[in-house]
Amino acid sequence: MRYRRSKSPGYAGLTLIEVVLALGIAAVLATAATQGWQSMVRRQQRTEAKAALQHAMQQQERHFSLHGQYQAFDATAPGPFKWHSGPTPAESAYAISAVACAGMSLGRCVIALAHPGGAGVRPGQGDPACGVLRLDNRGVQQADGGPACW
Repeated sequence: MRYRRSKSPGYAGLTLIEVVLALGIAAVLATAATQGWQSMVRRQQRTEAKAALQHAMQQQERHFSLHGQYQAFDATAPGPFKWHSGPTPAESAYAISAVACAGMSLGRCVIALAHPGGAGVRPGQGDPACGVLRLDNRGVQQADGGPACW
């Protein structure tokens, strides 16, 4: 097999088309990796929010056994409840709150909510696929995005 020599001696490089093609492939791979990374981070944050809801509900049951009713809370008036999903508000993707179930009193039913990027937590967080996660004292799990989010 014969090799062609370039016209200029000592020149061994890539053509412009080869460079553009390599950059295009690298861009496609980077885009796919970024989307996968963002999806993984959202799933981890959602798992953290679910754990925070479970913890809030345990605190609510403890409060109910001592006082005979549940207690509403949020970031502005947390009381004894942890209102953020992470170790600190700055590290949290979800704000946790609790309200009475629709049409019921706090003596009968409470629902804990996890708001992505809610007040007081890391700004710019969002979960367009699932939105707000909910857990009530009967164990009913709901999400704006449907049951697949739990």
